[in-house]
Amino acid sequence: MIIYIISDAVGETAQRVVQATLLQYPQLKPTIRTYPFVTTIDELAPIMQDAVAEQAVVATTFVTAKLATWATDFAAQHQLQLVDYMSPLMQVLTTQTGTAPLAQPGMLHTINGDYFKKVAALDFAVAHDDGQNLQTLAKADLLILGVSRTSKTPVSLYLAEQRLKVANIPLLPDNPLDEAVYQLPKEKIVGLTISPQRLQKVRQTRMAALGLTADNYYTDVASIEKELDYAAAIFTKLQITPIDTTERSVEETAALIMQRR
Repeated sequence: MIIYIISDAVGETAQRVVQATLLQYPQLKPTIRTYPFVTTIDELAPIMQDAVAEQAVVATTFVTAKLATWATDFAAQHQLQLVDYMSPLMQVLTTQTGTAPLAQPGMLHTINGDYFKKVAALDFAVAHDDGQNLQTLAKADLLILGVSRTSKTPVSLYLAEQRLKVANIPLLPDNPLDEAVYQLPKEKIVGLTISPQRLQKVRQTRMAALGLTADNYYTDVASIEKELDYAAAIFTKLQITPIDTTERSVEETAALIMQRR
């Protein structure tokens, strides 16, 4: 048995459906021939003629109407078994909604490409969270700097959802900033700041969640002010204007960063 899979795009949809169907027939071991990117009748005709000669079953996923119609007519004329996986449902949707299809091949491939770009951005954000993997910092679309609990990580992950590769580094007065940061264009660097009082509350809430309620250096306002002063000095050195997150949500901060790009 021979199965032809013909598409005006990659043919991934038909391949998946055919493979899923064949799972119901474990005794069958057909030869499968795949013909992607068939976009003209001149390209389609010899393939269909070969299918007739081999008495193949043909599976198509044409979104181009003239190709789908030509293939169906040819199959009928030559007693060729053809399964069209796209046209029947598209016709139903058009009839029911009055909306014409885009008729644009390769949409699934485009969607999958976008999905993998998103996954890559999320992987990058996780791998470059909190100052990790500075050796690949140059690959970042953005670098976010700020003292602890200024929303660096959630903003990084939110931006990763927008397909941006984002790294973040905490600013610590006793920990000099890595030289790799100074090699980045300032357009790629974002500074986050916050009011001392707001930061104290955020840190106190965090400590309480960990079961630590006593005040310490981390939650002391005077210490926090020193951290923020250090961060401000770094931002000045890098010639960037920080974003104040005191009254902003993660989404608002991310939106402002996107506006600046």
